[in-house]
Amino acid sequence: MTASGNDELHQALIRDHFRRPRNRGALGAPSTSGRAHNRFCGDTVRIWVRIRDGRLARVTFDGRGCAISQAAASMLTGVVTGQRVGAVREMREAFIGALDPGAAALPSEFGDLRALVGVGRFPSRIRCAVLPFDALEEAIGEG
Repeated sequence: MTASGNDELHQALIRDHFRRPRNRGALGAPSTSGRAHNRFCGDTVRIWVRIRDGRLARVTFDGRGCAISQAAASMLTGVVTGQRVGAVREMREAFIGALDPGAAALPSEFGDLRALVGVGRFPSRIRCAVLPFDALEEAIGEG
């Protein structure tokens, strides 16, 4: 498939997560929560987490903002559910590294988040893609 074909598929996946977000809404009886705000564009993401046995048992979000930040939050909640709490920082660093044009592709464990790597071509949008990670790190005390 051509690069532009991949771009079109990734854009369609981003639009789908924006229009039909997964895991959206406040989580009843969360263990913790976190919030991140992008003061440059006004995007906001709030993450709620239920932790059991050192793992992210349930993760939900709410927020407002551009398609990138909201789709990233939807994608992130699906990818991190079931992961060790300590893995979040490593995942964030790998994700940010993959946003660098020419970087190696993210492994399949990143699921739909892999569709966001093209954002790296637009430096002003990188913060939008990383915003949900910031909210999650605040929630689990790593921010």
